[in-house]
Amino acid sequence: MRTPIVDGIFYPAEKEKLESKIKELLADAPEPDPEIAAPEAILVPHAGYSYTGELAAKGFKAVSNREINTVVVLSPVTRDAQDGIFLSDYDSFQTPLGEALVDRDAEAALLNHKGRICINNFPFLEEHSIEVQLPFIQYLWPKAKIVPIHIGRQNPGTVKQLSKALKEVFKDRMTSTLFVISANISPYLERSLAQEYADSFLSLVTDGDYDKILSQLQKRKVLPNGTGCTAAVLGMSDRPQAAVLGKSDSGGDKIVCYASLSIQL
Repeated sequence: MRTPIVDGIFYPAEKEKLESKIKELLADAPEPDPEIAAPEAILVPHAGYSYTGELAAKGFKAVSNREINTVVVLSPVTRDAQDGIFLSDYDSFQTPLGEALVDRDAEAALLNHKGRICINNFPFLEEHSIEVQLPFIQYLWPKAKIVPIHIGRQNPGTVKQLSKALKEVFKDRMTSTLFVISANISPYLERSLAQEYADSFLSLVTDGDYDKILSQLQKRKVLPNGTGCTAAVLGMSDRPQAAVLGKSDSGGDKIVCYASLSIQL
């Protein structure tokens, strides 16, 4: 079991308070448009709920009417990133809401692709980015299993391999699978530079041009470290469509930029 590390810091540590907070955030989020099919993927921030809980709720509310059996949670390694696509050998991830079971069969299928996909628990020990999404997942789909994935250095080769593996493993179960990209859209930087990161990212993703994103990564353009995760999901579709559900920043002269996106595959 992977035990929580930011309960009581990024979100309430008590079950009742956590449930109440998520219920409140979801209630305040816009209702999904019944005329539009629910997206297969969302991007939501991985900051504390007091900063970005409203944005996260907008993303999860957009897919709340789907029946989900498996949630693939993808996040960049935010510190000391190495090359690779990392899965864990944990059987479950714990939060105050209980245990989220890992879909070990799906993990095994991803590992069959070998290459840069490997088991490595180390990135999961200090990273909070996957953990903060789990209470929303547990609240909305208490029986769903998860597939937590951390991505190291973002480069075209890594993105291509992950995109291909995800497409092959989940192609026959897309209707019951949700992809959650846990990423902020800028690092903590001076406002003008952080906004440059955010604007570049949103422009590329909403254009849905997978090849252009790979080209920008190859050229080491100014992009947030969640770009690789997002590109891997976009690459599963010939015509992905991303829409911005909301955006914000942390405030001050130096900021982190946040957004919530829905992605149709």
